Amino acid sequence: MWLFIRKWLAGPPAPEDPLRETVRFDDAGLTRSGELARAMGLQEFWPWSDIHEFGFLFTQAIYPDPWFGDYMESLWFVRVPSDGGGLMRMDFDADVLDIDHLPPALLRNLPGLDMEVLRAGLATAARGPRHFEGEGEWVAWRRAGAD
Repeated sequence: MWLFIRKWLAGPPAPEDPLRETVRFDDAGLTRSGELARAMGLQEFWPWSDIHEFGFLFTQAIYPDPWFGDYMESLWFVRVPSDGGGLMRMDFDADVLDIDHLPPALLRNLPGLDMEVLRAGLATAARGPRHFEGEGEWVAWRRAGAD
């Protein structure tokens, strides 16, 4: 009975966010999937051979918060080949990965990943969303010859 009452008080479940993305690292590579990417026909999978950089980014958010204004956001990033040639930076939310529990496939496929560089970026971001002076990009892994 208590379960029924608790469900009744909580109301219906929130609808799934159509912009929500799922990021997954496995032995094949990086998969970034979501309804929006599928609807737009965007690439959703990159093999490890296509990943040229991995790191952490602390940057001013593109869109200000309607109540608090400008703020900084924390993002992980990879650089992968773009359709137009060259490399593009693909960002994903900081809460997708935990520095202390990175996916084993990521660690296996990015030999020499510099964890101290990542920790430095995370320490800067920990100073808060108003630490505008801390803006930066921390590249923790770069494919040999990808300068």
